[in-house]
Amino acid sequence: MKNYWPLGIFLLAMVVVGLIILTLKVAISNPVELQGICQKNSQYIDENANTIAQMRARLLKQYNIAFEGAEEQSPNNFRQIFLRIRDKATGKIATEAKVKFFLTRPNTIQEDKILGNGELVDGLWQSGYFEVQKQGRYQGEALIEIGDDFVCIIQEYFIKK
Repeated sequence: MKNYWPLGIFLLAMVVVGLIILTLKVAISNPVELQGICQKNSQYIDENANTIAQMRARLLKQYNIAFEGAEEQSPNNFRQIFLRIRDKATGKIATEAKVKFFLTRPNTIQEDKILGNGELVDGLWQSGYFEVQKQGRYQGEALIEIGDDFVCIIQEYFIKK
């Protein structure tokens, strides 16, 4: 009578080793430390979390900041990101702000695009023109600096054909 237990245990051990190698390969090819918000790495965000939260609260208390445009778009229509910054007290458009735009994919850094400084046109801050090749989820990020404070605002877009 043959006993197959040793072969079964060996095969199970090989599957476990294979899964460990696969996990390490995926972790190395997608390093978390490279992902960040508004081109600031996660280490900087962790080290300055309290300061960033205070600046965010001050700016959002004084200004209404909102992205303009539909969240679901086709690749032909998704060419720019628009943002409106309005002072809550006076209702006027904030012209003293500095806005930098970024376009990212949520789970990868391979397709990140730095869109550059925003331009104020008719009360809307506009990013530079860009082109998306793939459908799926994208995140528009805007780094807004007013005085010494800054805030990063994120809007998710879904691009479908």
